Amino acid sequence: MTTLIQRQFMWLALATATLFVVTTLFALHGGRPVFQAASLQAATSQLSGMALLRLMSREIPYLGQTVQATVESTPSSLGGMLFELTAGIAPGDLRALLGRELPGFLPLTQAARAMSAGEQQPDHFRESPPPPAVAARETQAEPAPAQAENAERPADGASAPPPPQRQTKNVVFIYHTHNRESWLSVAKRIGNSVDHPTQNITLVGKRLAEKLRELGIGAVVNTDDIQQRLLDQGKSYALAYAESLKVVTAAKQNNRDLQYFFDLHRDDISREMSTVTIDGKTYARVSFVIGTANKEYAKNLSFAKQLHELIEQKYPGLSRGVNDKNVKEGHGEYNQSISPGSLLIEVGATRNTLEECYNTAEALAEVFADYYWQAEKVARPVEQQPAKR
Repeated sequence: MTTLIQRQFMWLALATATLFVVTTLFALHGGRPVFQAASLQAATSQLSGMALLRLMSREIPYLGQTVQATVESTPSSLGGMLFELTAGIAPGDLRALLGRELPGFLPLTQAARAMSAGEQQPDHFRESPPPPAVAARETQAEPAPAQAENAERPADGASAPPPPQRQTKNVVFIYHTHNRESWLSVAKRIGNSVDHPTQNITLVGKRLAEKLRELGIGAVVNTDDIQQRLLDQGKSYALAYAESLKVVTAAKQNNRDLQYFFDLHRDDISREMSTVTIDGKTYARVSFVIGTANKEYAKNLSFAKQLHELIEQKYPGLSRGVNDKNVKEGHGEYNQSISPGSLLIEVGATRNTLEECYNTAEALAEVFADYYWQAEKVARPVEQQPAKR
């Protein structure tokens, strides 16, 4: 630790001395300043917050655990941070380098990796905004609308026929980082947020788990109120993924059979983009988000693409595709380092209904069951990683 501190101090001292000499020379050259405040601000804005957090977490380990600043895509050394500051490109971020030289390349790669036929909308994925804390507290005790309660029950009241084979162990874990994401049909828009304490995306997670069990796949769903936990602890909404990571980590440690981790969300795009009718039935469209900063990125991306292709075969137009997000575009990690079977799944948007999202959850369960049982015949598609102790 002493050697590391000495090395960092030497780097800082050298950088400070160099900056002092350069600014002095420029100040003496022609008697006019070369570096304006605006240019310095523009240069420092190139440095991502995650890079600074990672550098700080080297001396404050708890900080790294809290904000997940130790993602692999951020500079791991002072030299890497200085390179990002001067060049505006994070070390190892090849897409950013090509995007600066090839017009149109970066927006293209930021859009869907796999798009359904005819989809040309660049605004493909929108991160949910932080909900107002006051509004969250005011609506906490609001009773659930009867319409939504009725929608949760099967229409015919009959149980599904037993599947040909049944999984005796739980392999799918469903959770919700932004658990209060709701719909305009049951909640009001306050600011940019459409949230509800009970009638929210967790109901869709429950329906997905129920359908998976009917199809013989062991699944558990977590409905912890992550948003309320953040409020109780006085934490920022930006730390929602760090909070949900505690839930996912505990689940994996308690059940080593878990292989797939699905974080269900609700998007905020137009109804035209988020809705499709297939054989007379209306569905809320889905999309998959993969963080480029997680160590299982390649496997998670491959997994998401396979599901997208299977959905297109069985329910054409239901999937909006696969998106990737780096640390400068979003969270960048999304707790997906936990397993190569991790997905962030956007189910519909604010203008969809709960019933449409239920239809999608059942369709998604059918597609995943086809994928899972076919893979089981050959070999496990996702290697189960031993839980860390």
